[in-house]
Amino acid sequence: MTEARPIPTQRRPRAIQLDRELLARLVRPAPLRLLLQTLLEWLCIIALAGAATAIASAPVSVACMLLIATRQHALLTLMHDFSHYQFSRQQRTLNDVLGDVLTALPFFITVHGFRRNHLQHHAHVATDLDPNWVSSLKRARYQFPMTRTRVWLEVLKHGIGFYTLAELKRYTVDAGMAVELPRAVRITRALFWLAVAGLATYFELWTAILLYWLLPLATFLMAILYLRDIGEHYGMSAPGVLGSRTVLAGWLERLLIAQNGVNFHAEHHLFPAVPFFRLRRLHRQLMQLQAYRDEALVTRGYLSGLIDEVSRPQGNAMDAA
Repeated sequence: MTEARPIPTQRRPRAIQLDRELLARLVRPAPLRLLLQTLLEWLCIIALAGAATAIASAPVSVACMLLIATRQHALLTLMHDFSHYQFSRQQRTLNDVLGDVLTALPFFITVHGFRRNHLQHHAHVATDLDPNWVSSLKRARYQFPMTRTRVWLEVLKHGIGFYTLAELKRYTVDAGMAVELPRAVRITRALFWLAVAGLATYFELWTAILLYWLLPLATFLMAILYLRDIGEHYGMSAPGVLGSRTVLAGWLERLLIAQNGVNFHAEHHLFPAVPFFRLRRLHRQLMQLQAYRDEALVTRGYLSGLIDEVSRPQGNAMDAA
């Protein structure tokens, strides 16, 4: 079982520094880019649902559901940017309303609730004070190493919805992402669901919502989230930078698992103000620093390198590091 290992400090190591002008360019807000990317993900989801409905073929429908789940995950990665006020650090109410309506409420959570939990994760990553870490390690499927067969079995169980209700409760209630909210957030949520119910009823969209939103969310998305979660902090063969891992993903994995730079997780923990689309550039800049290369845990691929790491006996993994 993986133990909650203490990290000496949750602050960026002093030796890992970037040129001030470069860092200023990297952290520069890009609200229009965030909004356009969010709308693009929704356009893809609508187009895929429309194609599946028009073609009415079981294999096509399943393929569209899988691709819709990848775009759902993409929306969640963008919700993460809204939680860091990447749309607006001055107009925070507007930032959160847009984030809620476009990226959070469709998944039954809120930007406010996610941020409240996420900031604790940033402050105490992979320690006993990290709520995500502590919550996950109570579940056998996050205790590594495990056999390669067991890893794939857990991915499959997530993909068929075996853990869906438990995971939804974990996010919405246990992690507080949908409870104990400010009044303004509760009002936004109520208006959102009233609008969804009204539009779905008027345009007779309930079947489409069930097949091409809720079903992908309950199945394929759960498998994607599980692999993504593992890749961030679990089964690590070395401590890494701030207890985080970077996964270098190929084009297929970027399509299926690692949308919008979410695989550059160690980079995000080091410089959380950098928007999603600049994380790859940030990674390249950090790899030029010897101090970063000495500490970074860079894994090649989710379906290859990551599976190898988390299924390797821990003693051997540490010896090989």
